[in-house]
Amino acid sequence: MIYIPYLIVLAMFCVLFVISRGLFQAAAAFLLRKLPKMRKIAGQETLSRALMIVFAADLLAMLAVWNAASSDTAAKGYLLRGEYGSAQEEKTVTFEIDGKTHSLTVPVDARKMTDAEVRALLKNTADSLEKQVLGDMKPDHVDRDLTFPETLADGLVSASWVTDRPDVIGWEGELGEDIPESGCRVILTVTLGCESQTLEKELSVTAFPETGTAEEILKRRALREIRQTNKAEEESLYLPAALGGRKVSWSSVDVGQGFTLLLMGIVIAAFYLYSRIRLKEVAAAKRREDMMTDYPHLINRLVLLNAAGLSMRKSFAQVRCDYEESLRRGEPARPGYEEIVRACREMEHGVPERQAYLNIGQRTPLPEYKTFSTLLVQNLMKGGDGMARLFRKEADRAFEERKKRAKILGEEAGTKLLMPMILLLLVVMVILMVPALLAFF
Repeated sequence: MIYIPYLIVLAMFCVLFVISRGLFQAAAAFLLRKLPKMRKIAGQETLSRALMIVFAADLLAMLAVWNAASSDTAAKGYLLRGEYGSAQEEKTVTFEIDGKTHSLTVPVDARKMTDAEVRALLKNTADSLEKQVLGDMKPDHVDRDLTFPETLADGLVSASWVTDRPDVIGWEGELGEDIPESGCRVILTVTLGCESQTLEKELSVTAFPETGTAEEILKRRALREIRQTNKAEEESLYLPAALGGRKVSWSSVDVGQGFTLLLMGIVIAAFYLYSRIRLKEVAAAKRREDMMTDYPHLINRLVLLNAAGLSMRKSFAQVRCDYEESLRRGEPARPGYEEIVRACREMEHGVPERQAYLNIGQRTPLPEYKTFSTLLVQNLMKGGDGMARLFRKEADRAFEERKKRAKILGEEAGTKLLMPMILLLLVVMVILMVPALLAFF
């Protein structure tokens, strides 16, 4: 419930962002008129967003101060202690006297339990002791090692254990080796302590020889041997060299981790290869898209230059010159025009003009460029007004195709925006519904 005020402020800010955006823009415009040098740092839109951020931070700061003041117990004349068993805390408070403000660090000890609470805790611990010691076993049939905890109730209660038959059930709860098949009755006595009070409880159990598979018994005996041959004060936990007279070799190497890393490496390598292939496919698709975009402009410029009296070879050279000039101005490279530049270079290096035109269609998989290559070769061989009409017809067809593609791309853009719009709608619904739902709690 402590987050409810923050959610309310967030909803208020979202509403202000939508409704009062013009106010922030007006404030930004006013500041820019009064301080024109600020235009070198930020424009009106950037400054208005900065003002929104400052306004939101101011609201959150006021809310944080209000929340801190509402939870200030010192103002009400007391400090809260920690729960029983927790460490001592130091809390800094300020107090004002005779018009002067002073700071003071107050040590706050954890709360101590009353005698009644201690007695209740010891009784509850004693009542639940049998389950912790026996687990899923019954008192009249104990065939596995018992658990003798040294502390109980999250460390609040200490426990000291005594057994009247240590040869049957040891001091740490382990079963002995020579237990009769008919069972043996053992009295376990535990002394529970908390604060200055103690409580003694007896548990009567009947021990039987260990049961389970050979592997389970071997594992329990190994754990028992480890417990018996080590001391808690030692830096290392030593593992026994033999169990039941048989030599044992130990290892903590997790072979499965190596296989996991190998599998992860294979998966990462597969994803890397797929990403590289996918990047090449995306780059190829982008190149085809750019070439389709360039085609109408390219063929139209060639038709205009050819109609102005330039031969097709000189028209190619002029297009190349204009394109290279645009590159020097910093404009991006265009793959369609790159084909023209490459054809010009081939002709400069002695490749026949006809072959250079044919190479354009062979290098590009797009049918439009193959048609363009064929028209260039026919124009070189036949020439005349008939070819000029074919070029103009191809230019008109290319622009019609471009308009169709532009329409398709526009429809695809609208479809791609559908998911972000749905997500924004969900966010708005959460902002509106969460405060309303929380009002009922």
